[in-house]
Amino acid sequence: MATLKYNYINKNKFSRPSFKLLRVSKIVMHYTANSGASADNHRRYFRDLKERYASAHIFIDDKEAICIIPLNEVAYHANEKACRVQALKATAGYYSGGNANLTSIGIEMCLDKNGNITSATFNRSVDVVAELCKTYNLTASDIIRHYDVTGKNCPAPWVAKPSELTRFRNAVNAKLKGSATTSKPHTSASKNTYYTENPRKVKTLVQCDLYKSVDFTTKNKTGGTYPAGTIFTIAGMAKTKGGTPRLKTKSGYYLTANTKFVKKI
Repeated sequence: MATLKYNYINKNKFSRPSFKLLRVSKIVMHYTANSGASADNHRRYFRDLKERYASAHIFIDDKEAICIIPLNEVAYHANEKACRVQALKATAGYYSGGNANLTSIGIEMCLDKNGNITSATFNRSVDVVAELCKTYNLTASDIIRHYDVTGKNCPAPWVAKPSELTRFRNAVNAKLKGSATTSKPHTSASKNTYYTENPRKVKTLVQCDLYKSVDFTTKNKTGGTYPAGTIFTIAGMAKTKGGTPRLKTKSGYYLTANTKFVKKI
């Protein structure tokens, strides 16, 4: 995802337990409540966190957006009280009653020294969330506040002024509609091309998902989500019923063969 920097913290029980998400049903928006602290300040804080359980997947300030926990893993961001959103309720053998932490991605917006979410931070958050919505087949209505999940006053400016959430959703929706329009091919140069012979080893050019079958549907997206620059060993080739090539990874999961998204190395 071009809008994100990936700088994962090490696995630890307090902020990155390495539990797998069950699904991504919502994007939960937070604010840091920590005036003047940057996205990287928070990355380092959660890297070193001890004695309490807390984290989020992504931190955004007016200069950058950093993903500190893989988007297919749990972050401890929205389960301090009973879950009020039915779509987020869930449990797992490895995380009993994890609810929203098992079913959503948490995003923290940083504050400037005056305690404000700046326009640059707002706009960068729009870009990131629009990309996430495209990746996980979500709509703007799937963007919610921490407050909506547990009643916590977070993001406080959006709780005090709910129209800010509406403004954010509208901005994301505009991005989604715009990308849908501009992504349509207009010339032969924009046609998709695929590897048709085993490239043996590829590097992802964008964030990519792994699927348990050649049918790239949400229910089959069980192999995880990987950032740009991830290297995969390819064991073989396969095709969909419609003839679209797929790459079969060494792990047995399927990866896109589209040359726009992966490159032979």
